[in-house]
Amino acid sequence: MKKIIIATIFILIYTYLFSQVSLDPRYHTYDEIKAELDSLQNLYPDLVFVDSIGVTFTDSIPIWAVKLSNNASVDEDEPAVLYVGQCHAEEVLGVEITMYMINDILEHYYMSPYNVWLYELEMWFIPSINPEGLQVVMDGLDISFRKNKRDNNLNGIFDYDPGEGGDIDGVDPNRNYSFNWVHGDTLYHIGPEQWNDYYRGPAPFSEAETRAVLELAKNQHFIFSINWHSSRTGNFSEKVFYSFKWDGDKCSPDFAVNQIIGETVAGLIVKEGGSGHYEPSPSTGRKGNAHDWFYQANGTIQLLIECGTSNIQPDSALIEDTCNRCSVGAYWLLNRAIGYNNTDAAMLTGHICDSITKEPIAAEVIIEGYDASYFAPRMSDELYGRFWRVLNPGTYNIKFVKKGYKDSTINNVTINNSCQTDLDIIELQHLPEANYSGTITCNQIPIPAQIIIFDIENDTVYTDTGTFNFTSYEGEHTVWIMADNCVPVIDSLNVVGGTFQWDIELKPDTVHFYEDWENGTDNWDIIGDWGIIEDSHNGNYSLTDSPDEFYSSNSTVMITTHNPISLSDVGDDVILSFWQKYHTEWDNDICSVQISTDGNNWEQIYSISGVYHTWHRILLPLKNWLNESIFIRFKLTTDGTLTDPGWIIDDIKIVSSAGTPVNNNLMILPNKLILYQNYPNPCNPQTTIKFQIPNSIGKLSEFDLSIYNIKGEQIKQFRIKDLDTRSVFWNGKDNKNRDVPIGIYLYRLKVKEKSITKKMVLLR
Repeated sequence: MKKIIIATIFILIYTYLFSQVSLDPRYHTYDEIKAELDSLQNLYPDLVFVDSIGVTFTDSIPIWAVKLSNNASVDEDEPAVLYVGQCHAEEVLGVEITMYMINDILEHYYMSPYNVWLYELEMWFIPSINPEGLQVVMDGLDISFRKNKRDNNLNGIFDYDPGEGGDIDGVDPNRNYSFNWVHGDTLYHIGPEQWNDYYRGPAPFSEAETRAVLELAKNQHFIFSINWHSSRTGNFSEKVFYSFKWDGDKCSPDFAVNQIIGETVAGLIVKEGGSGHYEPSPSTGRKGNAHDWFYQANGTIQLLIECGTSNIQPDSALIEDTCNRCSVGAYWLLNRAIGYNNTDAAMLTGHICDSITKEPIAAEVIIEGYDASYFAPRMSDELYGRFWRVLNPGTYNIKFVKKGYKDSTINNVTINNSCQTDLDIIELQHLPEANYSGTITCNQIPIPAQIIIFDIENDTVYTDTGTFNFTSYEGEHTVWIMADNCVPVIDSLNVVGGTFQWDIELKPDTVHFYEDWENGTDNWDIIGDWGIIEDSHNGNYSLTDSPDEFYSSNSTVMITTHNPISLSDVGDDVILSFWQKYHTEWDNDICSVQISTDGNNWEQIYSISGVYHTWHRILLPLKNWLNESIFIRFKLTTDGTLTDPGWIIDDIKIVSSAGTPVNNNLMILPNKLILYQNYPNPCNPQTTIKFQIPNSIGKLSEFDLSIYNIKGEQIKQFRIKDLDTRSVFWNGKDNKNRDVPIGIYLYRLKVKEKSITKKMVLLR
């Protein structure tokens, strides 16, 4: 017993001492970073611009970025490069490398190549993107802490355990980016050497730190970037990762370019032991990390560099040595961005403007054969219309696309290593505008409705009163018009210039088939892992092919109506509609809807793949099957690699303006309290919240719908006195008409003793 007590005391003393360990004073504290940046701005007022790009949520700490350029306070028409220092709290070497580079460039501002970089580039540095975590480490609370300080259990206390793992609070910033966020670790994830250290956060970009990077990247259009990391285990030490190669053979379209950049930078950084250089490697994990997101969302080639060894917090001598060695590779990117100092210069650039006004245009630049369905559009910047694209030498076809403008294509553009290829000014011709206004009615009564105009950027026009107006551009566009209890209309709008009155009369719908999954799946034949989940557009339940989080690879799963549905007593405007969300591998794992008259031969009428995280409605005409009896099949087909969350389906209906309503158990509409998911969600900031109050509730003077922040504090209340009210509109403001911050919110419908709560995300 005495030995056990002594051992316990030893462990407690060791834990206490470990938690009090302080790092070498050579490491910058948060206050020292800010003081040094301010000092440099005072010394070099034309060359240094320091700005806060965000404020952390928990401790309200500003996140500082610094730009170095010959006219630093002005956003000039110059290529931009970004260096991000410390992302994970314990990986403080990244702070030192960025601060080293800032000082080194400024101290030699009059020398080549430093003066060339300052004159021709905008160099951005974020020494610490995670200042909350930095303070935890530098204050000696936990020098192995990894995350920020999000209060995950909402107890108002920062919950952490000294030593690796075991930290309840905090989010890993490098799991919080939107691209592949779903594959990051969940809260309280148990795994080898993890212990919650890798928590991805409650939603993509839920953290102030990653949102700060998001906004900076959106505004600056970085060509290259480095995100400095260190490997606590040493398993990834002294490596350079570039985007991407998944499951052995699934590569990014720009893989050859990314590989050359990664290999070159790695080959310039000498290892700590002096023998050999850093090892280049494509990234193979899908975890919501920054470098893959930068590439997918912005076209930026960002390298994740694991600097140093498993000794991730070395002494001052090794700090200086690591900074010196790593800066060599980092500086090469500056030369590569401008084709300077014997580096390759292969780059496409130019300006895009309006052909009449000559004003700059933010337009999409598409490189034929080097685009992907999962890419966010590669855009020119708004201020100058400038675009940059790193390419290998070769001949390319370039397309320029902008809503409201005629597409423009330049073929056979030659890119070579000797100099950048400048297309100079590309003028886009503005398409004629058409202004539409009118009223949507049903039985000659104006009704709330929506119009979706499908274009390069789809437009949705909402009307609560039935009256509407919108602007479209020359061309033929598909249009959907929808309203509650009416037959949706699918139309083709041949737009020419001018002003038009367009009054739309919708017909009351007759429902011939209905499925909302509230009563299970007994009316369907199932092949695969389909199951009911509590994530619904309408009511409490929906159906998914992946109730256990992810679907299987190399599989085909289907759900088919058990009995045929007769279309012998329907109008010729008959429509199949359903609501869906999906997340599948782009172009490889396909969701499809099929129709059959005999249950054996199937015709595909719809297919989709990719990512769409919010509920949206799909309309499919069934006129070709009038007077037939049909089966409906929902099918997911996957290839042999990569799995994702899959397909979620709700509220399947067949409606027309004629015939007899279906009379079976599928048509028993729930006479109960229903709170729908707000739409759109995420909102930015406007959104509509719909609900259903059952007649069985009895006489009711008023009821309550309130919005709460994540701490449970009410920020907006709607007191509703009309039992016929079916929705409220929220504009992102609180009860005092003040804008509320971005984040996750809860909304609760309370009627007498009953209540339902759902979650939504507010962006701006």
